[in-house]
Amino acid sequence: MTADAAKIDAIRFHFGPLLGKRITRYQTAESLHEDGTWSIWPDLPIRIYTEESSLVSISWSCFDDLRLTADESLPTWADDETTRWVENGIETINECLGRSIRGVLLGRGEMSISDREIEIWTRLIIDLGDRWLEVFNALDENGYALHHELPASEYTKCC
Repeated sequence: MTADAAKIDAIRFHFGPLLGKRITRYQTAESLHEDGTWSIWPDLPIRIYTEESSLVSISWSCFDDLRLTADESLPTWADDETTRWVENGIETINECLGRSIRGVLLGRGEMSISDREIEIWTRLIIDLGDRWLEVFNALDENGYALHHELPASEYTKCC
């Protein structure tokens, strides 16, 4: 089984120039509710900024659609929402700050329909040397994890 070539190409295009650069900050979105409260909105991209003001925005949608951009653009469906961007707001991944991007892997996710395993590549893993920052598809939105060991999975090294 092989990973999606279009995803690999997009990862190489967006992350290749970032290899060796340190992550300086990241941003995630929050949406405003009618009662005036804010909550995390993981449907929108995580924006990862590196030294020299480089940026990559990562978002998963549907079952396995990966969207990467080098800007702060948003999906058009998000235009009607009141959104704010929170810097370094997910405590569980903050150890990624200050670490250099050494490579990026595309990992195989888990999905089955009627006891039949479906091949799906939904785990983007950023190699930070002694940590691995994962942005994964969490059922039509982004999920985040920072690992001290590379999680068990099948991977394709993209860059």
